[in-house]
Amino acid sequence: MESIFIDMSSSETKFAVDVMLGRTARWLRLFGCDVLYSPQIGDDNLLFRSLIEKRIVLTRDTRLACRAGASAYLIRSNSLWEQLREICNQFSIEPMLVLKRCPLCNGEISEVSKETIRECVPEYTFQTHDEFWRCAICNKVYWRGSHIELAQKDILEKFGAA
Repeated sequence: MESIFIDMSSSETKFAVDVMLGRTARWLRLFGCDVLYSPQIGDDNLLFRSLIEKRIVLTRDTRLACRAGASAYLIRSNSLWEQLREICNQFSIEPMLVLKRCPLCNGEISEVSKETIRECVPEYTFQTHDEFWRCAICNKVYWRGSHIELAQKDILEKFGAA
């Protein structure tokens, strides 16, 4: 399989995602989107941060969407993959894995030298991989493992050929 990562250096739409859409937020981050999400954030704080940080609120909550007004997008579907398809269509997001954002914390990910992560990954992983990336916020280390192929397979299956 060819490289599945692309560089998205153009300006991007930033999102603030409510507590009902945690899995959706994680996948949007995998697609390279800047996504504010925390299961502990309340609606008032989410709205405040979305205004300050100029983010579009993604929600399934009609009340929250009404409160956010023009800066909200009300998601209609209950299904994760239908939600992602709806958001990708609405905001012209390419459903591809992009090694840019940490899916856990939204921190920026950048390539690091192999030697700097020796103690952070299993020995087998260190021996069998040459490229590694690290999140600037949570320090999680990433590499192109089988999980990447499985995620790409899910995307291709749900969205069709990318």
